[in-house]
Amino acid sequence: MILNHSAHDYTILVEKWQTLAKRNSLSFKKVTIYNQFPVYELCNDCEGKAGSGLYLSAGIHGDEVAPCWSMLHWAEKNADLFKHIPIVIYPCLNPWGFINNCRADMNGEDLNRLWGNPMHPLLGKIILRLKNLTFRLSLNLHEDFDANGIYLYEPCQNAESGFWAEEILMTAQSLLPIDSRLTIDGRETINGIIRPDRNNPPLDGIPEAIYLIENHGRRNFTIETPSEASLCTRISAHEVMIEKAVNLALQY
Repeated sequence: MILNHSAHDYTILVEKWQTLAKRNSLSFKKVTIYNQFPVYELCNDCEGKAGSGLYLSAGIHGDEVAPCWSMLHWAEKNADLFKHIPIVIYPCLNPWGFINNCRADMNGEDLNRLWGNPMHPLLGKIILRLKNLTFRLSLNLHEDFDANGIYLYEPCQNAESGFWAEEILMTAQSLLPIDSRLTIDGRETINGIIRPDRNNPPLDGIPEAIYLIENHGRRNFTIETPSEASLCTRISAHEVMIEKAVNLALQY
């Protein structure tokens, strides 16, 4: 398990992803240099298989480190899956923030509100990269300083996946409680689940989840853990929720 003092060590994180990619004949490539640091993508053959792949991202808020490590742990345990299922992973979208324990990027901007800008020097390259791709499932991994437990957003509920959100949260309930708040960020919350209207996005900009739903597949979850809980517990909680969400996507 990752030690607390190395939680923000981007060099170690990248080296572990590079090792994973090499061992499994996956592509691990630099998207661009952003805020003085390289941003990477891991993928396999995802073109030509519309709707069959997986998209995962973490670290868009640099002070939310557990998702970055949990996604790595999950990928290390499930590398065989990548031989059969197209996948695109962004292990850490905001390395400057990750290193400096800062939610925003070096410019003070929240990268999770800039997905409506195809000219952005980082997100614009990802938007172009994802053109014409659709995914059976996209996951965005986050943490919340104010949370008292785990919760998630399901911005566009499909009839066939109406029970997924509950099952994803239940799989981690033995590690962390479900957030008890009735509203989170001004949105109604029922048993830790927020189902916002995708036509009513945040006033300060377009988040990654809404961009993905509008352009790359209509099944998305944004998973949140309480950032004040133990780092190891948060990593484990994210890992089992990733596992459950992916298994559901492959099953249905």
